[in-house]
Amino acid sequence: MIHSLQIKPPVIAHRGASAYAPENTLSSFTRAAQLGIQWVEFDVMLAACGTPIVFHDETLDRTTDRQGDIGGHPYRYLQTLDAGAWFHSKFAGERIPTLAQVLALLKEAGMCANVEIKPLPGQDKETILATLKTVSTYFTQPNTSILFSSFSIDALKYLREASKECLIGFLMHDWLDDWKHVADELQCVSMNVNEEIMTKERAQAIKQAGYQLLCYTVNHAERAKELYSWGVDAVFSDCPDKVLG
Repeated sequence: MIHSLQIKPPVIAHRGASAYAPENTLSSFTRAAQLGIQWVEFDVMLAACGTPIVFHDETLDRTTDRQGDIGGHPYRYLQTLDAGAWFHSKFAGERIPTLAQVLALLKEAGMCANVEIKPLPGQDKETILATLKTVSTYFTQPNTSILFSSFSIDALKYLREASKECLIGFLMHDWLDDWKHVADELQCVSMNVNEEIMTKERAQAIKQAGYQLLCYTVNHAERAKELYSWGVDAVFSDCPDKVLG
């Protein structure tokens, strides 16, 4: 088991450099690379055909030119949608990428990724298996270039069953008193925690338990500086260049 991550500089581009380009698109990951950011984070779910895609919401409404549930459509349809014009007209024609397309870009650029598994309802196991299969095509496992995470404990249990050595981060939006039990059971390497619930005492508890600590989503340099001073190893940010000061 690999017990540490090397995140330098200590910031992860949240859905890519999503303050500068439409989130979870090839443009946002390319922009992160241009900013000199080594790590990016993105969300993975399945299209109706089973293809792993990089997308955040369960509906198309917010970040494409169409409406409706994303899980009801195969990728051959999803790839025709405009996933960039909502952000700015200069990104018109940007497409929803497949996981394979994103991984190919990252491998070419020498970048690393926090792959957040975001299964649609009832698809935890199949999302895990499809994601692992695709990732293994580009990055052998275990690999310090790939950190998997999820809010779904069921998904993470399937992940650990399927891969004994992959790196797992336990996502925590609200504070859970039994976080250490869950993280120990899953053999996590990191706790990925909502910065809004992070305190110095909680940070120290996580660090003393032997986990790396990543906090999301931090877009102000002063808050990032405070978190770093508490022992936080890295922050997720929409504007990763700014939080580095």
